[in-house]
Amino acid sequence: MADKLDGPGRKPPPVEHQFLKGQSGNKRGRPKGSVSLKKLTRKVALRKHRVGPEGPAKPLLQLVIEAMIRGAASGAPSMVALNSVIYAKINPHQESSQGGLLVVEPVLTEAEFLEAEEKRNADARDPSTYVNHKAQEFCKAAAGVPTPLGEAILASHRRWG
Repeated sequence: MADKLDGPGRKPPPVEHQFLKGQSGNKRGRPKGSVSLKKLTRKVALRKHRVGPEGPAKPLLQLVIEAMIRGAASGAPSMVALNSVIYAKINPHQESSQGGLLVVEPVLTEAEFLEAEEKRNADARDPSTYVNHKAQEFCKAAAGVPTPLGEAILASHRRWG
């Protein structure tokens, strides 16, 4: 055995640097019985929850992802970004495209289209007759003419604008 230690190759450390018998090398390491964050996350994500009294039990991870997809479909920017990040982690080799969701109006006949547009424009104001009172009051207050609404708008603008 002395021949193996004297030859070339890896050797054990000197005796003064070796661990004592019965002692671990990492005294302040992870305590026994503790759970890693990965195992704890997996345990929580796979725990089943029931949605409603009669609904099927689904894992929490599935419920969270479904909620995220619903939020992204409704147009919440944070949910769209989160969906993109998760998708990129699942499929890292695919190119990330800067595309979006295309919502297409239903195909209408010309008469149906005109009827829908007339209904949408029924409450529209004529831009030539519309007066923006808040802008006028703000301009008066900025010019030094005291009006209650103008002073309030100007004070708000000075504070936040």
